[in-house]
Amino acid sequence: MSPSGFAFDPAPEEMRAMGRAVLDAVIGWVGGLEDAPAENTAEALQVAAKLEAAPAEQGDRDFAGLLEDAIEAARHTYEFSGPGYLAYIPGGGLFTAALAEFLAQALNRFDTLWQPSPAVVQIEENVTRWMCSLFGFPVETSQGLLTTGGSLANLSAFATARHAKLGEDFLDGVYYCTDQTHASNTKAATIAGFSRRNLRLVPTDPELRMEPDALRSMVREDRAAGRRPFLVIPAAGTTNTGAVDPLADIA
Repeated sequence: MSPSGFAFDPAPEEMRAMGRAVLDAVIGWVGGLEDAPAENTAEALQVAAKLEAAPAEQGDRDFAGLLEDAIEAARHTYEFSGPGYLAYIPGGGLFTAALAEFLAQALNRFDTLWQPSPAVVQIEENVTRWMCSLFGFPVETSQGLLTTGGSLANLSAFATARHAKLGEDFLDGVYYCTDQTHASNTKAATIAGFSRRNLRLVPTDPELRMEPDALRSMVREDRAAGRRPFLVIPAAGTTNTGAVDPLADIA
């Protein structure tokens, strides 16, 4: 038994019961989104304090109680999925995507190694190839991978740009973004080994879009100073205002 009072490896009927409980909770949650408040945080700290607990020496909670706690915690938050929430960019997700995530976690197969699971890898390659085609990249030579979200995608892009453009000695590299750039990009830069000295903030126009002429001037200055520009981070819809940088001019 686990510390939470239910088996780590439950019997088939137990799995069905747990699955039905989660499914019913999710369907009920989605059914109430239309009338959900955009913000429900008045008692959030009290709920958090109620849920704070040390690991139990002996389990005294059943699965239903843990599920109830999870739903209660989610209830006292911003409702990103509801029609009343208009700030920032989190979306509500798709029910089919949630099922796919459950299936992927349950099957637990390597999706990055061809030898142990070629058919699984092929599924991901199909998706990335379709995406490359949609964006006009050459299907025969373009590659990609699926990540859990935008933050990891930005980190992957940062590491790829560093490797492709700078090589092993990269501390003279320079990357460019605006003060409207998503925070995950500068965090990705730090993880990839760069400091604030490697960052150049490009001015924006009155609509908070990156200024291509200013970018060109900054790139010329940095090259003249012996630094190596390697990455520009424009936005196709910023978090703050939804502004779209002039991507064609920047490219």
